[in-house]
Amino acid sequence: MKIKVFVSNLAKYNDGELTGQWFDLPVDDVNVDILDKLDLGGDSELGYHDEWFISDYEAPFSISEDGSTLYGLNELAEALENFDTIEDVYNALDDREATGCEDVYDFDDDFFDTMFESKQEVARAVFFGDIHNWLDPYIFLNGCGNCESMTEYDYQEMLNNHASEIIEEFKMENI
Repeated sequence: MKIKVFVSNLAKYNDGELTGQWFDLPVDDVNVDILDKLDLGGDSELGYHDEWFISDYEAPFSISEDGSTLYGLNELAEALENFDTIEDVYNALDDREATGCEDVYDFDDDFFDTMFESKQEVARAVFFGDIHNWLDPYIFLNGCGNCESMTEYDYQEMLNNHASEIIEEFKMENI
């Protein structure tokens, strides 16, 4: 998964000038590969790496502009290197329920065989549910235990809307 950040000089920004550079994460060393390349107006060997912030980013989840997150963000980017999409990250989670996403299944016979004990239960769940289209690829049980179908677009939108929660759960499980 690609994470790009635009790291800016805070002192120059406060003086009315936006300066900075784009960086692809992860990097080997945040201090050497990012902060030393910025003109921070201080001696980097003495640790003056606090005069910067993230002013822009490209990632499938929210990133704060708080500069202290850059080190943790780099660590997260290392952990996410083997994942291409937020869906891949979601599928790798042990506790998907913590993300706020629906517990979605493939819309096939296995779903009905696994989730219900009788044909009457299936009939009730479908009748009171919301099956948009019998060709939808996904299905889930709503809060009342009734079936609702979901298109591929709806599924991806759900993941994207919960991307920050998915990333937070990934961090709790892996970092």
